[in-house]
Amino acid sequence: MAEGGPQPTPPDNPSGYSHLLDCPICLEQLRQPKCLPCHHSLCQECLTSYIISEVSGTSDTTVSFTCPVCRKLTHPVDKSEDKENWAKHFPTDIAVMKMIQLKNRSSEPHYCMPCQRKGNMMTSAKFWCKTNQSLFCESCKVDFHDIIHINCDVVDITETKSFLLNQSTSDKICNKHKEKMDYYCEDHKSIGCCKCITVGHRKCDAVATTEEYCEKLTSGHWLEEMRKSLQQGEKAMESLVKDFHIQLQSIADGKDTAMKNIDDLQEQIINRIEETKKEITDDLIAKSKEERENLKVSSQKCERLKVAMQNTLASSTTAQQRNDHMDMILLYQRGQAEVESCRDLVREVQTSLSSISIEHEADLHMTRQRPGLNLGKIIVRKQLQHIPADANAFAKPLSKRNVKELKKIYIKCPSDENDCSSRGVVYLPDGRIVVGDDGNHKIKLIDTEGNFVDELKVNGSPYGMCMVDNTTVAVAVNTNHGRICLVTVTTSELTLASEINIDKPCYGIAYRNGEFVVSSEGRVLIVTKDSPRAMTRQIHESSSTVYALSYDLNQWKTLYRSLRK
Repeated sequence: MAEGGPQPTPPDNPSGYSHLLDCPICLEQLRQPKCLPCHHSLCQECLTSYIISEVSGTSDTTVSFTCPVCRKLTHPVDKSEDKENWAKHFPTDIAVMKMIQLKNRSSEPHYCMPCQRKGNMMTSAKFWCKTNQSLFCESCKVDFHDIIHINCDVVDITETKSFLLNQSTSDKICNKHKEKMDYYCEDHKSIGCCKCITVGHRKCDAVATTEEYCEKLTSGHWLEEMRKSLQQGEKAMESLVKDFHIQLQSIADGKDTAMKNIDDLQEQIINRIEETKKEITDDLIAKSKEERENLKVSSQKCERLKVAMQNTLASSTTAQQRNDHMDMILLYQRGQAEVESCRDLVREVQTSLSSISIEHEADLHMTRQRPGLNLGKIIVRKQLQHIPADANAFAKPLSKRNVKELKKIYIKCPSDENDCSSRGVVYLPDGRIVVGDDGNHKIKLIDTEGNFVDELKVNGSPYGMCMVDNTTVAVAVNTNHGRICLVTVTTSELTLASEINIDKPCYGIAYRNGEFVVSSEGRVLIVTKDSPRAMTRQIHESSSTVYALSYDLNQWKTLYRSLRK
């Protein structure tokens, strides 16, 4: 059977079928046209690209694809071939190739054959004799052709080019058997020569000549119904195309509107950022100024008293040298008052002296409850600081200080399943506290008003706690194998930063000089901070269990409390 399947008969006017010679994918003239079983032809290269794209992302065992025009399921000629080779195995559309050749030659001039035989090679032909397959000019037609041939089918080629098509397409020859293709099998919907039908379709029920099948189509009004269906389908596709164009325009308009909205929002965000920046900058300047003024006031008090004491000291020395009894007495009294003032001032500073740091805490998390843009806030962190050694002589001993209850804080939160049991607590410089809840195996953050803020679940019992820096708390967690949990504390969140594993139980904990001091039953250990697996060394051993540790910043000593077994 000839390649390309059933070959449609071209219309008389070449310009009327030119669109049939265009590839439906690239929309250009077909190149190496391949005909699918549904009779749609495509460029081999375009069909290959389409098949690869169609089956990409599907199973490697895929053995079909859909026609890009009618969406009919199509199977390759050889399923064992790679998908990249499926297209080239489909039959070449010979009729389309001939039409393309004829279309490309339709503009060429045609010359009278009798005149060429007489040596006049450039006489233009006007008539085509289908019977003799010859071209004639007007005079040769009258003088030679019409005298001998009376019943020939002659056409005026200046009015139509159909004779060119009829030369090549009136008799379609089977490429395999070189016979005229004039049979049609309705079962397989294919055209072939008599040998094709005899060999490949002798068991088929509906086989007829092409002429008989065409008469059947015409008499049964099938062609008319098919034309009406095609017209309806054409209108349906036209409506869909228009709808798609409307949707495409809607998408383009929506994109433009969205881009404008984004630009407007960007401008609003920039303006809001500027406003927020001014607000937070003003807050920073105000808090910085306030803390500086407070420090300046304290510094000026100390400076004035220092100068006064220097003057008194110098004057008393001079008075003693002059043996001026009156001045000596007066200066002695003044010196006593200044010493008492110094003692009071040192005690005042002792209760308030702290290392102050001003930090910016970013907070860019936007939620449904907090949709606004937030550049964070200014935090003034204060950490208790030991007074200089020279001022210790005037400091009030701890044994003589008073203890005052400020308020009670309840650490139980809604998620607790057990009663709370607190063993360790850290008081942060800004007034918040971090407390360990052994009963629920949690670490909790409480704000300055005593409200629960956040919790962090730990695997074990949190015992001792200590501060590492202004934003980090260390927790001794007691399990079969103890560990130190380093917890980062922000305004509203507790986060486990890292863990240091220890092969021994942990109770008390303190931090000094970049190392941890940990109590483990009756032993006090130094634990290296940065090791994934802690390096420990013993520095003290007690006859009883050491449950609590603390570090004295003034005397640079580690203190511990033990409980006898």
